[in-house]
Amino acid sequence: MPQTIHDSAVRNFQMAANLLIALQGRRLVLTGEAAALLDGRPKALLSEGYNALSPRFGICIPQDTRGEFSMTPEGDGLEFRNSGATWMTMEGLVSSMDPCSCYLDADVAFPTPTVADVFLRDFTDAGTIRDSLQTEWLLGNDRATVCKLELPEAADDVANRRIVIHLRQPPVRFTIRKLAMTLI
Repeated sequence: MPQTIHDSAVRNFQMAANLLIALQGRRLVLTGEAAALLDGRPKALLSEGYNALSPRFGICIPQDTRGEFSMTPEGDGLEFRNSGATWMTMEGLVSSMDPCSCYLDADVAFPTPTVADVFLRDFTDAGTIRDSLQTEWLLGNDRATVCKLELPEAADDVANRRIVIHLRQPPVRFTIRKLAMTLI
């Protein structure tokens, strides 16, 4: 029996919907992890060093720097403020030791285009750190962007892994509407 255009469209929609459902389980919305920390509070303070916002997401700021984040007045994202940090990292825990593709997607509002270095950080059983796969990611003003890293299989001595988004000279005030990491 010949297939109609409608039949093909329905089948394509079903395949796309099934793919989206499968991807949801592999997606970590980092801004959602940070927003959960607020839980009714007006803001969350960031101290110098690594700040674990959840078991899967953290932010690191340099010594002698203070920071905070809160929901935007419109409620559509997180507003970050800092005391003039020279850098800032946002770090998402990679749940897989197998080779995979890592997609980062962001919807941000910076006053000027900001460059981030994105890389894989492996933490070994011996307590050492190995960084690899560095790439630049241009985060512009009021736009959505995507970055992709091809992650190799972890070495036998790797205890855990993080994707690090290292902001160079972050603005004193900026908004992240969405930041998510998907492993495929």
